[in-house]
Amino acid sequence: MTEDEYCRLVELSMETMMKTGFHWFQHQFIEVPHHLFAAGILRACADIDRAAPGIGTELLRELSSIGGRDRHEPHYEQLLQKLSEILVIERIVSASWPEGTIFEHEPSAVPGGPRPELLVTTATNRLVVEVKTPSLLQHIRNRAENRTQLPYRGGLSGELAAASTEGAVTLPRDNPILDFLKDAERKFAGFRADPNTASLLVIVWDDHIYEPISTLVNQGTGLLTPNSFAKRPDGQALTFPNIDCVVAIRHMHYFIAASRDESMGGRAHAMDFGIDGDVPNVRFDLENGQVVPQLVLERLRAISHDDPGLKFFAEYNPQDLVIWVPHSSSRA
Repeated sequence: MTEDEYCRLVELSMETMMKTGFHWFQHQFIEVPHHLFAAGILRACADIDRAAPGIGTELLRELSSIGGRDRHEPHYEQLLQKLSEILVIERIVSASWPEGTIFEHEPSAVPGGPRPELLVTTATNRLVVEVKTPSLLQHIRNRAENRTQLPYRGGLSGELAAASTEGAVTLPRDNPILDFLKDAERKFAGFRADPNTASLLVIVWDDHIYEPISTLVNQGTGLLTPNSFAKRPDGQALTFPNIDCVVAIRHMHYFIAASRDESMGGRAHAMDFGIDGDVPNVRFDLENGQVVPQLVLERLRAISHDDPGLKFFAEYNPQDLVIWVPHSSSRA
């Protein structure tokens, strides 16, 4: 990033935030010059602009515009969503695409139609991408306060789980994941008129990656299994024929820690995606006709959820019940 690029984005973010009013990130972007949190975001947006002119600038403008109400937590969660979009889009557009590749931000297959995050068009194929982030702050608090957690529905009953530790139970965040699948299915539909279009839904979660894994592929009620708890009117499992692949990324906890100037466990800043040897993210291939380019999966560091190398790690396998051992308190 050149000095001119950096100064332009700094000015854009500061001017927009000052017009917005209260902003959760005003300390890092306005009050502390060259704050590491802000600098990482600015670099990511500049990298996007280099590969896809204007998209990084637009994402930064959107990020800087979220606010206006003092300490309004829904705005903070919207910011986490926007950070997730920046993170994923930067990873994808900065991959080694062939010359002439075109990137479109929030494209529409038909005038006035639904808009996914990104469309990548090469000479022979297309990739349409949607990025989703759940509202996890209250869920994180529940995990910290409750001894018992049910990662998916349909296994143990809440009453039995509560009796096992005589306390409240943290319930699964499965409805948001179902909503993500439905929305991606809807947004991708128009783009599938082109048979050479692959589709990718990216869900950005925190470090508790067993939660989306359990919701998606537990054999009793998993949303991507024939036994899904989501049913069609005829009683059959709801399917998602317009989605080729789902990737779950364990990164939201880095955003939260970085925004609070807390330790990030070796990551340099909020947009630091780690290196090849770091813990992997996971993908779920739906086999709906198209294959997401390998260069994208590599950039997202996503390996198959049923990779044999993951079976020995509890966090990468569906969990029926989680019982937390008391330790020093965490906050969200």
